[in-house]
Amino acid sequence: MEKEVEKISLSKCKTVLESDGSKYTNEEVLEIREFLYMLAELDYQVYLKQRQRELEFENEKQKTEEENFKQAA
Repeated sequence: MEKEVEKISLSKCKTVLESDGSKYTNEEVLEIREFLYMLAELDYQVYLKQRQRELEFENEKQKTEEENFKQAA
Protein backbone atom coordinates (compact mmCIF):
# COMPACT_ATOMS: atom_id res chain seq x y z
CA MET A 1 0.00 0.00 0.00
CA GLU A 2 1.51 3.30 -1.08
CA LYS A 3 1.40 6.26 1.25
CA GLU A 4 0.03 9.57 0.03
CA VAL A 5 2.74 11.99 -1.05
CA GLU A 6 2.52 15.56 0.21
CA LYS A 7 2.47 17.56 -2.98
CA ILE A 8 3.91 20.99 -3.60
CA SER A 9 1.23 23.65 -3.15
CA LEU A 10 -0.61 25.03 -6.13
CA SER A 11 0.67 28.54 -5.39
CA LYS A 12 4.31 27.36 -5.25
CA CYS A 13 3.87 25.45 -8.53
CA LYS A 14 2.30 28.50 -10.15
CA THR A 15 5.15 30.71 -8.93
CA VAL A 16 7.78 28.38 -10.37
CA LEU A 17 5.94 27.84 -13.65
CA GLU A 18 5.34 31.55 -14.15
CA SER A 19 8.88 32.61 -13.19
CA ASP A 20 9.73 33.01 -16.90
CA GLY A 21 6.78 35.33 -17.53
CA SER A 22 4.36 32.62 -18.70
CA LYS A 23 0.79 32.60 -17.39
CA TYR A 24 -1.20 29.50 -16.43
CA THR A 25 -4.69 28.95 -15.10
CA ASN A 26 -5.09 27.06 -11.84
CA GLU A 27 -6.42 24.09 -13.82
CA GLU A 28 -3.36 24.07 -16.07
CA VAL A 29 -1.06 24.23 -13.05
CA LEU A 30 -2.91 21.30 -11.45
CA GLU A 31 -2.59 19.25 -14.66
CA ILE A 32 1.12 20.05 -14.98
CA ARG A 33 1.72 19.20 -11.32
CA GLU A 34 -0.10 15.86 -11.66
CA PHE A 35 1.82 15.05 -14.83
CA LEU A 36 5.16 15.82 -13.16
CA TYR A 37 4.29 13.67 -10.14
CA MET A 38 3.31 10.85 -12.49
CA LEU A 39 6.66 11.15 -14.30
CA ALA A 40 8.50 11.15 -10.99
CA GLU A 41 6.67 7.98 -9.90
CA LEU A 42 7.49 6.25 -13.18
CA ASP A 43 11.13 7.26 -12.86
CA TYR A 44 11.22 5.93 -9.30
CA GLN A 45 9.69 2.61 -10.40
CA VAL A 46 12.29 2.29 -13.18
CA TYR A 47 15.03 3.02 -10.63
CA LEU A 48 13.71 0.34 -8.26
CA LYS A 49 13.49 -2.22 -11.07
CA GLN A 50 17.03 -1.42 -12.24
CA ARG A 51 18.34 -1.66 -8.68
CA GLN A 52 16.61 -5.02 -8.24
CA ARG A 53 18.20 -6.31 -11.46
CA GLU A 54 21.63 -5.12 -10.34
CA LEU A 55 21.26 -6.92 -7.02
CA GLU A 56 20.11 -10.10 -8.76
CA PHE A 57 23.08 -9.87 -11.13
CA GLU A 58 25.49 -9.41 -8.20
CA ASN A 59 23.96 -12.42 -6.40
CA GLU A 60 24.29 -14.60 -9.49
CA LYS A 61 27.86 -13.42 -10.02
CA GLN A 62 28.74 -14.24 -6.42
CA LYS A 63 27.15 -17.71 -6.70
CA THR A 64 29.11 -18.39 -9.89
CA GLU A 65 32.35 -17.30 -8.26
CA GLU A 66 31.65 -19.52 -5.23
CA GLU A 67 30.90 -22.50 -7.48
CA ASN A 68 34.08 -21.90 -9.48
CA PHE A 69 36.09 -21.71 -6.25
CA LYS A 70 34.60 -25.00 -4.99
CA GLN A 71 35.34 -26.71 -8.30
CA ALA A 72 38.94 -25.49 -8.26
CA ALA A 73 39.50 -26.80 -4.73
